[in-house]
Amino acid sequence: MAATLVVAGRIPARAYPPTPTAPPKAPASATAHPAGNVLPFDSDLVFVTDDSISSKSSKTGQLIGTRLKDPLIVGGRVVAPAGTPAKLRIVDVSAADIGDVYGFVDIFFEPLQLADGRTIPLRAPIARLQPRDSAGHESTVELEDTVADEVIPYHFLYHIFRKGKNFVLGPGSEIPARTEATLTALPNGTVAIQTPEPMTVELRMPKSSFPAQPFATPFASGASSQSHRARPQASPTGTPWPTPEPPTATPSSSPPSLPAAPPSAAPSASPKRKV
Repeated sequence: MAATLVVAGRIPARAYPPTPTAPPKAPASATAHPAGNVLPFDSDLVFVTDDSISSKSSKTGQLIGTRLKDPLIVGGRVVAPAGTPAKLRIVDVSAADIGDVYGFVDIFFEPLQLADGRTIPLRAPIARLQPRDSAGHESTVELEDTVADEVIPYHFLYHIFRKGKNFVLGPGSEIPARTEATLTALPNGTVAIQTPEPMTVELRMPKSSFPAQPFATPFASGASSQSHRARPQASPTGTPWPTPEPPTATPSSSPPSLPAAPPSAAPSASPKRKV
């Protein structure tokens, strides 16, 4: 309950808590379409399968027949009646394997053809179909394995060779899909289909935080590439060495040396006299 506090000689304080003020309303857009005349982008649709989908028997590239569960109405006009056929493509499939590996199926929706012959793109919000166990089931299995490992010898081998579950979806099952375009009912009685703009890819080189070293020396400003072309240079010629002249005999000022004397014979021993 709000109360007012009065102090002598002062202005009465405001009530607490204060009364909330309503935010101002945004002005209506001039291009806004009336409610029900627009099917927004990423709207939900439901399809019913005509064939079964199995991670054990389905093949990659296989087309699964489906049909629209409820009519698609935009601005009071039936764009696609209930039962409109659609195709679901299997992109990848993997069967269950030992080691408690579960099987899965990857799916892709083909464009939905409308009553006037045009198509709208679809996408699968759950692109991978696989068995889903609840948290209670997983905790129960884990508890059972723990008890069995303590009681049964070599029970851990059962974990290794235990096979996982395969995914199976029978005929008549419901699969959700979402639109990848905006449908708008126009005043002239037609329905416009607007798809999102394609993603732009930047082709510019990113700026580097340090100067990059060029692969070659760049030309100076105003200089032509003709002046910087490599010119062939003449190979240097070798200087020949001078031819040496033959040596000449020169007269010597010293007298000629005499031939050495032959060695003298050793003196013979003198004969001894007889006494």
